[in-house]
Amino acid sequence: MSNILPTIESPHDLQGLSPDDLENLATEMRQALCEVAASRTAHFASNLGVVELCLALHRVFDFSKDRLIWDTGHQIYPHKLITGRYKQFDTMRTRGGLMGFPNPLESPYDLFMTGHAGCSVSAALGLASGDSLRGQDDRHSVAVIGDGALPSGIVFEALNNAGFLKKRLIIILNDNRMSICPRVGALAEYLDVVRLNPWYRGLRDKAGDLIKGVPMVGESMERMLVNVKDSLKATLHGGMLFEALGVRYFGPVEGHTLPNLIRYLELVKDEEGPILLHVLTEKGHGFKPAEDDPVFFHTPAPFECDDDDCIVSVKKSSVRVFTDVASSAIADCMEKDDR
Repeated sequence: MSNILPTIESPHDLQGLSPDDLENLATEMRQALCEVAASRTAHFASNLGVVELCLALHRVFDFSKDRLIWDTGHQIYPHKLITGRYKQFDTMRTRGGLMGFPNPLESPYDLFMTGHAGCSVSAALGLASGDSLRGQDDRHSVAVIGDGALPSGIVFEALNNAGFLKKRLIIILNDNRMSICPRVGALAEYLDVVRLNPWYRGLRDKAGDLIKGVPMVGESMERMLVNVKDSLKATLHGGMLFEALGVRYFGPVEGHTLPNLIRYLELVKDEEGPILLHVLTEKGHGFKPAEDDPVFFHTPAPFECDDDDCIVSVKKSSVRVFTDVASSAIADCMEKDDR
């Protein structure tokens, strides 16, 4: 039974929650996601993977003033749950109900109707540039983009411009090693190398825990430590690609530990110039069937599960969807063509 989630009418309500409350809220949000996905076709695994990231972003930033853009947009369900739409959440992807993507008509927290894929960084850079022209230096523009969308040409155009313009811009790279299916390509291989070389993270985090406890100087020393360590890592290995484009790289950071996420977002929040924070997440996190098969649970058919989150049945529809028809037509053409 939900206890905290029904009380969250806006992100400002997160500020009074304890760390334990935030963890419990994350669990309740995943339960709400599961209830919707079990009853209709909806994006599921991608939303499960960004619950902690969503909570951390709304805890650190004030997006009634700052700006948040979710690239592609299908992973916006947790964002909708805590921006005043919990009571309508059971209408998700139904006629007259909530849209499965960002929708400015639903909430001022949805800036654009984003879709597939790659537009978030350039849009956020445009907002940051506009703020700079108006002298509104107290606003933040944040783009959350997945590793599947990152190779888009428009993203590299935006990174090229961001590194040149030097505007305050925060890019969150949500790296779950997936788009709908496992991602491929040279950039995917590059990110895998970064992901699999966490040699410096343990040292940095332990040192940070010690330093931040020092009275008066702890916080500033911790910030300096993170800057030095991440700059060193970027130079030696991980973020060299982004640093070469003029975008400062921080990470990688484990994406399902709320205190750690909040800490890093607070550290990069007031840095000058464009920043990329590399966050490692798991598609389907917190729901074992989706962790085991994130491709099927990207947009699963309605399903039933028992108390242990084991799938009991998947409800098959008798209606052929467009993908079925198109796939069948292509298969027929292939059978008739021996090439």
